[in-house]
Amino acid sequence: MAKMKIIDYGFVGDDRTSVRIYTEDGGVIEARRCPTEKPLYCTRDGHFLSLTKLGLREIKPNIAQAGTRKCTHTNGNGTHYPFLRQFGAKHCHFLVAGAWYGPRPEGMVIDHLNGDILNWSADNLEYVTPEENRKRARLLRVLRSIGREPKKMSREELLNIFKRYEFEDPAKRMEYEMSHHCEE
Repeated sequence: MAKMKIIDYGFVGDDRTSVRIYTEDGGVIEARRCPTEKPLYCTRDGHFLSLTKLGLREIKPNIAQAGTRKCTHTNGNGTHYPFLRQFGAKHCHFLVAGAWYGPRPEGMVIDHLNGDILNWSADNLEYVTPEENRKRARLLRVLRSIGREPKKMSREELLNIFKRYEFEDPAKRMEYEMSHHCEE
């Protein structure tokens, strides 16, 4: 992720929940307030900005290496999520989802649509049930096994695949369809 070069910014509304950022290349980017006590904002593509006395400054997430003492932020199966230490060690995907989609509904988890935990952009995140998250993970493994790379697919492509295979055992159905499709 390339560093953002901010030349100016302005808040949208009186409550400071959103900020408009003007970049060096002439772009205008919206950032929303993250669910933290300290003023932290994130853009749709996952850049984090802290509001300090000197203005907005970009913050880089910590990506812990497996097997180190710093690596305490896992999902229970050894996957190490990027986090922001200076904001209470919050996982990046929790902050982005909270800013762009609101609080996580009870009983829901955050799904990385393309399976890449290093992609915490809002377009790659969605609240789903734990069961749906497991089904999608299986579908992503099947996609990889047949040579399709989910990281290179658009949000719409992935959502269409997930919708198409909404039944008891989507991975087996997909394997069956792909194997028969390849034989023709």
